[in-house]
Amino acid sequence: MSMETQQQPRSVLLIGVQDAGKTNFLSRLWLSLEAGGGILAKSGLPPDLDYLKAGGDHLLKGEFAPHTPHDVHDKTEIPVKGTSVDGEFVGTLVVPDLPGEQILSVFRTRKWSSEWENKILLGCGCLLLVRVDSKELINPLDWLNCPIQFGSPVSAAAPEKDSQDNSKPPTQVVMVDWLQFLRQAFTARINGAYRPRVGIVVSAWDLAPEDQKNAGPEAWIKSNLPLLHQFVQTNGEDFEFTFFGVSVTSGDLQADPEFKAAYLDGDPRTAGQVVHSLSGKLENSSDMTLPVGWALGLTITHNDGKSSD
Repeated sequence: MSMETQQQPRSVLLIGVQDAGKTNFLSRLWLSLEAGGGILAKSGLPPDLDYLKAGGDHLLKGEFAPHTPHDVHDKTEIPVKGTSVDGEFVGTLVVPDLPGEQILSVFRTRKWSSEWENKILLGCGCLLLVRVDSKELINPLDWLNCPIQFGSPVSAAAPEKDSQDNSKPPTQVVMVDWLQFLRQAFTARINGAYRPRVGIVVSAWDLAPEDQKNAGPEAWIKSNLPLLHQFVQTNGEDFEFTFFGVSVTSGDLQADPEFKAAYLDGDPRTAGQVVHSLSGKLENSSDMTLPVGWALGLTITHNDGKSSD
């Protein structure tokens, strides 16, 4: 990466379907930026500091931050800076005014606001979030489970209204559609040759089954969202993809009282982990800024001296 490229403004769009863990990810990220020691640090204060501090306070008290209400259009911009093998770096994490419910609305209406699209610029990357064990994670239909849910084969199943369990579109379909929206926007606003970095972030990673934990977040996506995984495998010319598993606490604060007690007895400011394969092998990192730094275009240096572009 040249020095000229480093001086260009860069940004990351954080996109999460409903109940993807976006609020807790942002809250933990802000705590990490304040603490320092990661690949990124804060570069000034964001406009909606109170929102980030409130979420961080929940985590410090051993609570998950509450879900953003449907009628709140959370628009967050966090200025960040850092140093890597590329040199000094500045950038911005951008959370457009699209809560998870509106992500689904864009999928259905096939349009988003001009303000949102104006965020898509040269040097822009994306993080797409999906949460393990979310009740809003809608599995794809198949010839076996469609009659069970709808009482009819796939071709005859046509539910008329949304419900949590059987009439929302499969999560993987929404995510793949959004990637196609983004590709079209990048091509129209920059050019077709621009290859944005897109990190697929599996949040609440501590809740993943042990066998999938051992195989890493890509294996979880392949098992649970196979269409999304196939899209990633076949669209490497249009995007630069990677996978992250993120846990903001490294355990379950709600269902595991012993873990919560240990969490509070320790240092809640330094909790959390990121699982990735940027070096070519599965690794755990305590640097919660890593996914944003990678999506911003930073080269990640590992303890073994290797780097990941």
